[in-house]
Amino acid sequence: QTTEADKYAGVSETQLYVPQHMVTKYASLDYDERMQDVYNEVVDTMVSFKEKSFIPLTISVEDYVRVLETVRCEQLMLFFLQNRSAGDFNNAAKTYEMNFSYKYSIKDVNIMLMKTEEAAAEIMQLVSKNMSDYEKVKVFHDYLVLNVESSTDNEFADSIYGALVEKKALCEGYAKAFSYLCNIAGIENMIVTGYTDVDHMWNMVKIDDSWYHVDVGWDKPAAALAEKYPDMVMYQYFLADDTVIENNRIISNMLCDPPKADNDSGNYFVTEEKYAYDYEQALEIIEDSCRRCVDTGDKYFMLKLDSSNLYLQTTSQLIKPDENGVSDIDKMMERMNYHGKISYIDYYKGYRIIIFVME
Repeated sequence: QTTEADKYAGVSETQLYVPQHMVTKYASLDYDERMQDVYNEVVDTMVSFKEKSFIPLTISVEDYVRVLETVRCEQLMLFFLQNRSAGDFNNAAKTYEMNFSYKYSIKDVNIMLMKTEEAAAEIMQLVSKNMSDYEKVKVFHDYLVLNVESSTDNEFADSIYGALVEKKALCEGYAKAFSYLCNIAGIENMIVTGYTDVDHMWNMVKIDDSWYHVDVGWDKPAAALAEKYPDMVMYQYFLADDTVIENNRIISNMLCDPPKADNDSGNYFVTEEKYAYDYEQALEIIEDSCRRCVDTGDKYFMLKLDSSNLYLQTTSQLIKPDENGVSDIDKMMERMNYHGKISYIDYYKGYRIIIFVME
């Protein structure tokens, strides 16, 4: 039987192994030659585990910081940097010295990258060529929500290795893992940086010529909800437009101006026909979804309402008894001949989303 030590015995100790699809370029595509040269120098320095790099005077400190951040977002495999610090100015060469240090040895990083590649290959078994891009990114989103634990104390949580192998991630780990899977599937995407109450990172993907936001980490249910319904996945931030994202975060344009996400036709609730524009449509969606749950054995579904007023109308009218003491939800259950219980959770009330649970 082959042990892990045997499996990775021949891994290089001197040259970094870089799997395919671990680069997600977007911001750097618009770099001029001067910025591109510095970008390439930084990448080469890190890939080669060099301890020194030299910055020409042709680039400002602000632009250099921008390059470093772009490299961090686009080069998904470069998670092993320990520190970088400015060194002396070389007057003869007219360059600044930058010092780099690394957390792990080349061999250790190679093993981690190989394990990450293997983990991604297993996930790719869940998708097929005849799936649409929407279906593929939904598989990636749902897998990461259900299988990766949000973590602030795992040393790899901000990396693709942490998300895909250790199964623990911060927002950066989720974003980079999702981006890597999209790259393998050939789906155009980018990593977005911004702010909530802290620095934040998420994704944008291009589906049917339109860009959408995906924030995997923020689609994990709260701990109490996840404990009660362990297979639950939220979709508020799955293929969302700018108006949804801008409710609770500021998009940074330090690296670049992200593309506009001004189309909601690919949004989860629209695509899955779980978006209601009036109460009658909401009732129809609820009944159809309940019937589908009975057929499939699913325990819950979600509905998004077009306005706050419609949300309030729906949650009140559903359970309001008529002159015979029978509510709309009672009538629905009678038509379905359903003898269980249908309840709802207003977990995402602020976003006009109702979670219906069938028990």
